[in-house]
Amino acid sequence: MFNRTILAALTVSLSLNVNAITLDEFSERLVESHPYFVQLSLAEKTSLLNQKSLSTYADWNIKAGASETFTGGEDVASRLYKDLYATKYEIGATRKVENSGASINLKHSLTRNDKDSKATHSNLFSVDYVRPMLQNKDGLNDRLNLDLASIDLMAKKVSLEEQAENFLASKLSKFIDLALKQEIVKNHKVALDLAKQQLELTEDKFKNSLVDVTVLIQEKDNFVKAKQQSLQSNKELIIERRELADLIGARESDMIIEMNLYQEQELLSVNPSEFVKNSRAMQQFDFDKAKLQRELETNENKTMPNVNLNLGLSALGENDKYFGSFGNRDYSWNIGVDISYPLGSRKELIAVENTEIKMSDIDAKKQEAEMNSVQQINYLLAQVDLLTELVELYLEQGALAEEKVIEEQIKFSEARGQKSLVLAAKINANQAKLTYLQAAGTYQKIIIDYKAAIDQLYN
Repeated sequence: MFNRTILAALTVSLSLNVNAITLDEFSERLVESHPYFVQLSLAEKTSLLNQKSLSTYADWNIKAGASETFTGGEDVASRLYKDLYATKYEIGATRKVENSGASINLKHSLTRNDKDSKATHSNLFSVDYVRPMLQNKDGLNDRLNLDLASIDLMAKKVSLEEQAENFLASKLSKFIDLALKQEIVKNHKVALDLAKQQLELTEDKFKNSLVDVTVLIQEKDNFVKAKQQSLQSNKELIIERRELADLIGARESDMIIEMNLYQEQELLSVNPSEFVKNSRAMQQFDFDKAKLQRELETNENKTMPNVNLNLGLSALGENDKYFGSFGNRDYSWNIGVDISYPLGSRKELIAVENTEIKMSDIDAKKQEAEMNSVQQINYLLAQVDLLTELVELYLEQGALAEEKVIEEQIKFSEARGQKSLVLAAKINANQAKLTYLQAAGTYQKIIIDYKAAIDQLYN
């Protein structure tokens, strides 16, 4: 736990700019405006539309046709006519019956036969119903693409959430980098001012022959390095502000960060071994296996005999007049079973074996991924504990350095100390502050990584 007293004394002062942006505000604006999240939303809608298109069975399929035939001659003794002109019009409709595998066939045909200049009209209505009893029973194979699309829709949702979380984690880490950079710039500015004071003091000493020229050269080198360090951190701050402003469509001048890097974060406690079993990453393996399991059901079903129940009902009318053929009718019905089964090697058996191998491969990959996830979460938890303790120690170290500054200032004011010792104490305190600043920034980034690892960063 952070030492509250030390934290209150040493927390870096935050910007009071009314336009300052917090981590939560940045996260919200990023999700609302960044094209990446728009793309994810569109990808999910596409999967939903694909699933809906497959869930809608085709309506009636209408067919129509017409034909004209002629048969004639005198050489075939069994034919009872000399010339036959046949004109036929036919219209039909076919439809698959949902969740059954069955199909319905409706047909109407009208045939005009001119036998040796004598016309007759035949009018046929028929209904046929075919239903599979083993292979494709209850439409199992017909529903394959729909079932796979339904699983894929759920998998896509989880996958998109995982992608969004990883993207968000990377950008929030940059936000913390910017918050840290703001404080580093302040720190480097203080370091530059102290280096300048140290150089001026050394120049005075050199004029009074109190120090050697090598000491003066060293202080000049320290001052130049401090200027370089301050310039570089300022330029990096500008670049990072510009980058984050572009992410949320804000002005660079608005990217003033308001964040307490030393704030201890509340963490959701989880049992890593139990959590990973239902984590998003593992769910993706489960969905992949579920799709293969569904394919396996169809592949196994296709190894069964093709047995179809056939039912038919028809009505036939015949007359020498067109409308008369719609009158007197003969009715008939039929019922039967068709059976077919290919012999020899079958590709379905190979498909079954191949699918089972893929399922075993997914099981192995999932097991490996679970182990890696557990190790990652345990590592992040250990890092959180370590950095919590380190920041507390660095804060204590910083407090001691500040106490040393106060003591040296008191001694100097009472003519018991030297200005060089006051500056040295201030430089040491400023360096200590930089150390625990960097540790605090690392702590906040580890917190983000941990939340992402346990699916708590993006919901």
